[in-house]
Order: sequence, then structure tokens, then C-alpha cells
Amino acid sequence: MPERGGTSLVIDVAGDTVMVDCGPKTVYGLMDADVDMGEIETLFFTHHHMDHNASFFHFAFTSWTEAGRGSLTVYGPDGTDRLVDALYDVYAEDIEYRKDIYPTDGISGIETELVTDGFSRQMDGWKIDAVPVEHSVETYAYRFEEHETGSSIVFSGDTRKIPSLAEFADGADILVQDCNTAPVDEDRVPNADEQFVWPQHAAGEEGLDRSTLTANHCDATDAGEIAQDAGVQTLVLTHIMPYRDLDAMQRDAESVFDGDVVVAEDGLTLAP
Repeated sequence: MPERGGTSLVIDVAGDTVMVDCGPKTVYGLMDADVDMGEIETLFFTHHHMDHNASFFHFAFTSWTEAGRGSLTVYGPDGTDRLVDALYDVYAEDIEYRKDIYPTDGISGIETELVTDGFSRQMDGWKIDAVPVEHSVETYAYRFEEHETGSSIVFSGDTRKIPSLAEFADGADILVQDCNTAPVDEDRVPNADEQFVWPQHAAGEEGLDRSTLTANHCDATDAGEIAQDAGVQTLVLTHIMPYRDLDAMQRDAESVFDGDVVVAEDGLTLAP
């Protein structure tokens, strides 16, 4: 099995449970973390690559049928409305069948709202802002701020290093930062005779087009420099490919950043 699931974050802010992205294994990760999926009625997408949205249909169904979710608003860039429309198109008969079984109507009328440059919303007790970052498709970073405590968390989405991201994350408590490129740790590659291995990831730079990755993602040094320029308290490295040298990633980030560095793993929980 892969070491990690796709990208997904759950943020508890001012009494609301909000999710950002919904990559592969998200539903199982929520179950493992004992997160009440029925409480997640707000979902933000940073962008529409499959490692960030592939579990959306699974989440939409499971949070409704098994957790009793009553409503859902999905925010994201161009394509978000088509993703929701595809749910209704592909699963129209399935939805009608299940609506006679489950007590809430949380699957019908899922709302969407387009995120564009300058997006900002005042919610009940918190604020959400977005800024475009630079990836291979339209992508946004998000900043969540809680009114009462002043605590803040920024999620970079997938991006190469850009000055505007440090400005956007200025003074945040936590920066969750894309850190996709890193060397392979041979000790983390399992024996292919005993366990599934992703051969292209195990080969490191030989198996992947590094120029494409570096043009669209950050490495640990990039992440540390962004965090240092932003003056955040804690840097969380995420979006990590299989079999990477996690110790080297932490050292590289710490060499340029004075705050705390955390290399993320599935199920990680942090508080400002």
C-alpha cells in the first residue's frame, strides 16, 4: 500500500469543521482520525488535480449516508461546479435510491462558489482569504483566521516558490506548505517481493521528470525560505512523495527557518 493518502486537511475554526481538498483515501483518513464527517459542511478545493479531489464523490455520499450531513457548500476554482454536476449526472439513480433510505437530504442541492483572485469571506467567527499561486493549473492558497483568538493557518496548495505566498502567510501561526521534491531514502523503499512498490517514485530523479516537478512544486529549502520570510511560527511540510528522505527534508527546512518544522504524516494533528 502507498505510504500516504492524497491531500486533505481538516481545520477546526470557531466551532466549524472545514475541509480543504479531498484526495485519495480522505474518507478512510477521516474515519481513522475519528472526525465526524457529518459536521463538515464547508469544503475548499485548492485546485482540481486528482490527488486533491479524487475522493470527493466518496465523501459526498459517506458524509451524508453514514454521518447525516445536512448540507454542503463547495468552494474552488474553475471546474468546481462541473465536479459537483458530475456527481449528480453519474449517480442520479443511486442518489434517488438512497434518498428513500437515509433520514437527511444532505446530498441534494450541494452548493458551489467560485474562488478567484481576491476571494475573501467572513464566516461565523472566522475569515477565509485566498491568493492565486503558481502550479500547472489554476490553484489557490487559503488563509483561515479565527476572530476571537486571532489564530491563523495558511495552506499553500501546490505551488512553486513565489514572493506573494510569503506575503500572504505573513505572521501566521502555522504554514502548511507544499514540499513535493526531495531525495529518495533507499531504506524507505520496501522489498518489491513482499510489498507493492511505486517504481517511478523509488527511482527518484531517474523515474520522474524533475524539471516538471521543480517548475510546479517547492522543495524543503523553498518551504523554509517562504516560512522565514513570512515570519510564521510553525512550518508543516506536506505533499510528500513516497520513499522520500524525511530527515533530509527537515534539515533543509531548518537550515533556513528559525521556527518549528514538522514533516507531516497522515493523521497529524496540530494546534496554534
